[in-house]
Amino acid sequence: MPVKPSLSERTYVLEYQVDHQQPRVKSVQLPAHPVKRGQSVVIESEQVALTDRLRNRLVAIFNDKSLTVISDAKQADYILSINQLDISEADEVDYRLSNSHILGDERLIEEFALRQCSNISGSVSMKLFHRDSKDVVWFAKSSLDTASFQRNPLRYQLTITDYIDNLQQVQEFVQTHNSPDALAKRGEKPAPKAPQYQVLSKTSALEKVSGACNDTEVSALVPDLHYYLSGILLEKININ
Repeated sequence: MPVKPSLSERTYVLEYQVDHQQPRVKSVQLPAHPVKRGQSVVIESEQVALTDRLRNRLVAIFNDKSLTVISDAKQADYILSINQLDISEADEVDYRLSNSHILGDERLIEEFALRQCSNISGSVSMKLFHRDSKDVVWFAKSSLDTASFQRNPLRYQLTITDYIDNLQQVQEFVQTHNSPDALAKRGEKPAPKAPQYQVLSKTSALEKVSGACNDTEVSALVPDLHYYLSGILLEKININ
């Protein structure tokens, strides 16, 4: 029986990246009613599903700007209207393998060069009204897709395992040529040389380590995306 070659199992963590875009932001503040510290604001969100977490975020930003959020619209100086917390399906995004050098095999690098992932575009729009006059004091809109928003690296684990492709054939060859009949027939002649072992490798399916790629994972980013965009917008309000 020929000596078996040593076999190994290698595990790699493949990291994929995509070019990140900056949020698209439009913010316009009109001068007719300057917003001043110590004034009050009511947050109206009848047009959207406003979570407690997002509302608390808006309240915290107003507090940092020395504005007080109250619940009675009749007593407020201003009304913040959240018009949109929207999402729309965006084109799938190709994430490119960024650490291909760890594979060291052009065939594997080509095979695992790209991961195509779902993508969602999120947008937020708001207006600030002067309560008494109903004049628009400020309006703004921001948007960004989930591919640009997520900062957790997209990582997958890949395992490559060696195996002997012709193990059974080699074993059968040795058994055949060492059977009593074969030994008797061969006599003093040397035994025929057994075939060499053929070592091949098989790759596992990619196992997700971190990041969002499929529809469910990407959809789960939407609340945080709206949270992020809302904060960007509200910070744009200038206070006198």
